[in-house]
Amino acid sequence: MATRETERGSSSSSQLPEDMIPEILARLPPKYLLRSRAVCKAWRDIAADTEFIRKHHSHQPLQPLVLTRDVGPLKAVHLASNKCRVVLRVIERVPIPLFFLHDARDALMVHGSCGGLLLISFNKSFFVCNPATRQGARLPLLLQNDLDVLGFYKHDDPGEYRVLYQQPDALQGWYSYHILTVGSPQARSIQLRTSSADVAAGLARGLESSCASPPVLFRDSLHWSPQESQGGDILVFDRAAESFSRISPPAEAMLIEDDHTQLFEMEGKLAMFCWHQIENKSVIWFMDNYEQMNWVKLSIKLAYQPIPLPPCPIVLYQEGDMLVEVSDKLFHCDKMGISQGAVDWSARGVAITPHMLKENLVLHEFLQNQRNDGVCEWFPELEFADGSDTAISGVETQTD
Repeated sequence: MATRETERGSSSSSQLPEDMIPEILARLPPKYLLRSRAVCKAWRDIAADTEFIRKHHSHQPLQPLVLTRDVGPLKAVHLASNKCRVVLRVIERVPIPLFFLHDARDALMVHGSCGGLLLISFNKSFFVCNPATRQGARLPLLLQNDLDVLGFYKHDDPGEYRVLYQQPDALQGWYSYHILTVGSPQARSIQLRTSSADVAAGLARGLESSCASPPVLFRDSLHWSPQESQGGDILVFDRAAESFSRISPPAEAMLIEDDHTQLFEMEGKLAMFCWHQIENKSVIWFMDNYEQMNWVKLSIKLAYQPIPLPPCPIVLYQEGDMLVEVSDKLFHCDKMGISQGAVDWSARGVAITPHMLKENLVLHEFLQNQRNDGVCEWFPELEFADGSDTAISGVETQTD
């Protein structure tokens, strides 16, 4: 016997053409899509379908991730509305300001974002989590204090996520490189297959951490912003061959030590954002022809002038949207530097990260579920936001 709630849900859904319902549901934020499963069995079946979940992920917006400069929450910025929402928060009786911490590695830090998963560290411990499904798992193999995460990416194998990191050799004085597959009991070292001796020599000197300089995935390879150890060139890592090479940045960029550079993808092309701190000038270079290394310049006049203090108060994201910090306030500009308004940011001391979150409801076997009471048994120091009404326990585990 159907309940009134079921009848009401079925009646309301039957007023829409059947082919429109999946299209509408695919555009809902994960929180509301999960709530919609209670409307009727048909909607629940749609939300559990593997192909639909992939489609839903493709419609989710890219949201920049920001932190406060203490042990405050990790927030995501919805650029269409300039609203912030909490993604993760630290459970601490007394918040400890960042400048009182013994080591910056003690703070909440974002090392990578891929396929809806975040690679996070806190109190020198690393974990991978999916905020949309509230799943996560510690990565105990990354407990060493001296390692630096360089990239977090998805391999061609279905559902396989990898962490590329470097570790110094105390005796030899050079860096070795390792790959950890999330869910694997051990990491493996990789041979430095490179295009030249100069690339290998630069790798031996080490690269910048992905916290500040994450790679961008382009043409099936990871690309890092100009690296000092590579003579100011852009380092490239072929995921399949696990080999390194490098390409030159724009010759006219004239980069110096205080300049901030960041690679991103714009309109299907590799692009580089450059903020010349001393001149307080911003430029976007995009590669019009990758094979010929043909860079084209696009000058930007920012609506807001950031104060040139570390960490960098301006970060640009995919397709050119940027966040600018001005006196503890956060502003949103488009790729031409035109103001899109102030971001609703209530906390003091914003720290803009170069990472973005694109939510994904795929469940992974290598991640553990959060308990219904909101406790993360795999990482009790943290909790997800909006957890009480978006539990997805009972949904069949899937892979992407």
